[in-house]
Amino acid sequence: MTTVWQDDLRLGQHSTDERELTADIAAGLLSDELPTAPHVITRLLRGLNGDVLAVREAAAALSGAHRSGQRMLPSPLPLVPSIEGAFSRVALDADTRAVLLTAALSIDDRVEPLLDACGCTADELLQGGLAEHLTASNGRFALHDPRMGIWLDHTAAPLESVNAHARLERAHREHGNQAAADWHAACGAVTRRPEVARALTTAARELSLLGSMESAFAFATAAAEHADDPQRETARLIAGTSAAAAGCFDDANELLAGLLQSEDAATRIGALPGVLLAQTCARGWVPALEPAELRPQVSDAHHWCAWARTAGLAALMCAERGATPAMRTWLAEVREADARAGAGGEVRDPTAALCWMLTGDADDANPYADGPFSGTMSAALRAAVTGDVDEGLQLMAGTHTSLIDEHDPLVPGFEHSPLVEAYLAVTESLLLFWRGDIEVARERLSTASLSLPVGIPFAGLGATLAQRLDTATLGAPGPLSQALTVTLPDGIRIDGLVDAGLSAYLDGESEQAATDLALWRDRGAPEPALSVAGLEEVGPFVDRVRVEPPESSEARELIHRIRSLPETSWRHAHSEISEACRRLGSSFDRGRVEALLGSTCLLHGDLAAGRRHLRAARRLFDDSGAHAWRDAMDARMSRLHVAQAAASDPMTDPITVIRDDDPLAAGRAAWETLLTQRELEVAMRVAAGGENREIAKALDVSVRTVEVHVGRLFDKLGVRNRVELAVMAHRAGRVF
Repeated sequence: MTTVWQDDLRLGQHSTDERELTADIAAGLLSDELPTAPHVITRLLRGLNGDVLAVREAAAALSGAHRSGQRMLPSPLPLVPSIEGAFSRVALDADTRAVLLTAALSIDDRVEPLLDACGCTADELLQGGLAEHLTASNGRFALHDPRMGIWLDHTAAPLESVNAHARLERAHREHGNQAAADWHAACGAVTRRPEVARALTTAARELSLLGSMESAFAFATAAAEHADDPQRETARLIAGTSAAAAGCFDDANELLAGLLQSEDAATRIGALPGVLLAQTCARGWVPALEPAELRPQVSDAHHWCAWARTAGLAALMCAERGATPAMRTWLAEVREADARAGAGGEVRDPTAALCWMLTGDADDANPYADGPFSGTMSAALRAAVTGDVDEGLQLMAGTHTSLIDEHDPLVPGFEHSPLVEAYLAVTESLLLFWRGDIEVARERLSTASLSLPVGIPFAGLGATLAQRLDTATLGAPGPLSQALTVTLPDGIRIDGLVDAGLSAYLDGESEQAATDLALWRDRGAPEPALSVAGLEEVGPFVDRVRVEPPESSEARELIHRIRSLPETSWRHAHSEISEACRRLGSSFDRGRVEALLGSTCLLHGDLAAGRRHLRAARRLFDDSGAHAWRDAMDARMSRLHVAQAAASDPMTDPITVIRDDDPLAAGRAAWETLLTQRELEVAMRVAAGGENREIAKALDVSVRTVEVHVGRLFDKLGVRNRVELAVMAHRAGRVF
C-alpha cells in the first residue's frame, strides 16, 4: 500500500513507449469486449509492473464500472493467475515473509518506520532473502515488483495482516505520523475504532485539497467505516466528493445521494454538487430539481455561497448540453445566492460568462476571475472565440508553470482535481486544434488521457475531439479514442457518424461519406457546444450558432460558398475565395479550403489551378500534422496523373463521357468529392442525353426519384439545365 500517498498520476509523466503500450492494450481489450478507459489501463500497468498479461487478466476480473473509471480501482488489485504463477513457487521463510508483508501493507514508504515495525536494521533489510525483493534508497523503500505486494496481501492469513498493521501503527505513532498510524489502526482493526475516524477524516480533507483524490477517497471511506454519526456523514461527504472530482460517478452517487436527506444543511448542500454531476453524466440531462426546495433556509453566508456554486455547476452542465432554458433558471438562482452570500459577483460573474459563451451568446464583458477553471480556462476560451487563439494558448500555458496555488471561486478545494485538470487539458487541445496544430493537439490529448478522465468535460467534447484528431492523422479513430468513447458514462453519448464519414471521404469513398453525413443530419446533427470542424465538404450545411474562432467560421463559409457557386460565377469568385483562403491562419482550415478549391477547379476544367490548389493543400496538411488528409491529397493527385497519362496516350481511345461497361469512368475522378454514387449514375446518363424516363428504367427507380436527383445535381454542380451539365461532364472527361 505504499502507493496510497503517491497514487495520483500527473500530466507529463508518460513516455511515448507507455502511451503506445497503453494503446496496444486498449486495442486488445476492445477486441476482447473488455473496454477499459486509458487512464485505468495506465494505473493497472503501473500497479502491475508493466505486465501486459496481468493487466488483461485484471481487466477481466474487474467490473465494467471499474474499467470505465466510474469506480475507484480496488486495493489491492485482483490476484490474477499470472501473478499467482509468478510467485507461487517463491520460497520465503517466516521472518522474510513478515517483513515483506509489512512493506506491502505500509501506507508510507519511509525506511525508518518500516525498520522499527519489523525490528530489524538497515543492513538486515538489504541482505539475504530480503534484498532479492526489496530495495531501499535515499531513506525510501519499495518492492522490486509491486505484483508481489498484491500476492502477499491476498495470500496472507487474517492474523498476519492484523499483526503487520499493528506493528506499523506503533511505529508511525513513535515517529509522530498520526495520520499513517490511524490508517493502520483502522485497517488492522477487528472491531470498529471510532477514535481514529476524526484523524482519518482530517487527513482525507487535506489530501483532497492537494488533488490526491484516490488517497482522499481511501482515507475517507476508512473513516466512514469506523465513525459514529455525524462524523460518518462528514467522511462519506469527503469520500463522495473526492470520487466525483476524480470522475468516479458511480462511487459518488452511492456515497452522496443518501446525504441529501441529512439533517445538517451544510452536509446536504455539500453533497448536492457531486450528486448532480454523477446523475447528469449517468442520465444525460441535469436532474429536474426545484431550487426553492434545496436552497438554504438560513441566512448563513457560507451556506449561500456553497449554494451559489452548486447552482453554478448545474447551470454549466445545462449549458454544456444545450439546455438553455434550464440554464437560465439556474443562473437566476446563482444571482440570488451570490447576493445573499455577499460574494460581490465572485461566483455569479464567472458562471454567467462561461455559460453564455458555451451557448454562443456571450457579450463583450469578460469579468475577472481567479482560479484555473473560472479564470484561466474561461479567459482562454473567450480569447480564442473572439479571434486570438494564440493568446488563449498562452493563458493555458500558465496552468502548467504557475508556482502559486490559485483559489477558484467555482471549484474551491478542487483546483488540482483530476476532473478540473481534464477540463484544462481538453481546452488546451481544442485551442491547438482550432489553431491548426493537429498533431500537437493529438499528442497533448492522448497524453492527458493516460492520467485523466478527459472524455467527460463539456459533455463528451474530449472524446469527440480525440476521435476527430485521430481521423485527421490516422484516417480513423485509434484505440485510445475508441476506448475513451465506449467507456463514457451512459449519459454522455458521442455520435460517430461524422468521423465515419470523414474516414470514408479520406479513403475516396464519397458515397459512403455522404450517406453517413445524411444520417447524422437526420439524427439532428449533434455537435458539442464548442465546435469541432467536421466534413462540410460533403455534409449538409446546418444553420446554427457555433462557438469557434472567427477563422474557423470563415473557413466553413468559404467551403459553403465553393459548393454552392453556379458555374457562371465561378471564374470571378475563384480569385476572391483564393485570396480569402490565404488569410486563414490555421494550416488545417486553409488546407481544407485549398483541397476543395482544387477539386472544384478540375471540375470546371482549370487543370493548372486545380493541381496548384491540391499541392498547396497537401503541404498545409503536412505542416499541421493532418497526415490522413495529406495522404488523401496524394491519392487525388495520383489519380489525376494516371488519368492525364491515359488521355495523352495516342494508342488509347479518347475517354468518353459514358461507356456501356462503366458509365462512371469519365466523371468519377472529377465529381467523386461532390456526388453520391447514385447521383453520379444519373449525372452521367443525363450528360449522355438520357431522358428521365429512360434513366429511371435503366436504374430501376421511379421517374420522380430521377427528377429529385437531377434537381440536386443542378444545385450541387451550379448548373441551370441539362445542357450545362453535359458540357461540364465532357470538360471533366477531357481533364481527367
